[in-house]
Amino acid sequence: MTLQVKEFNPIEAKKERELELKKRRQQYPLPLSVETREEILRRCEILKYMGDSAISSDYSDSTDQELVDKYSSVLDKEHDDLLAKPFHITL
Repeated sequence: MTLQVKEFNPIEAKKERELELKKRRQQYPLPLSVETREEILRRCEILKYMGDSAISSDYSDSTDQELVDKYSSVLDKEHDDLLAKPFHITL
């Protein structure tokens, strides 16, 4: 069995990113509802606390557009098992 390695194509990657942004902008129209904005920020805070380096230190100062473009993926169903429930820290 041979493993096929796909060559990175920056033009194709940019197109894929633009399509993903378009989809997210349709899914989360601006201005964001208070509930959606707060949920994105809550989930980002959990991920930041857990050490996720993809979460910028100033995420909470982001505009609605920046939240959709950079962080709306935290609302994806695949993250619900970790992020949908309240997060409690016990020391």
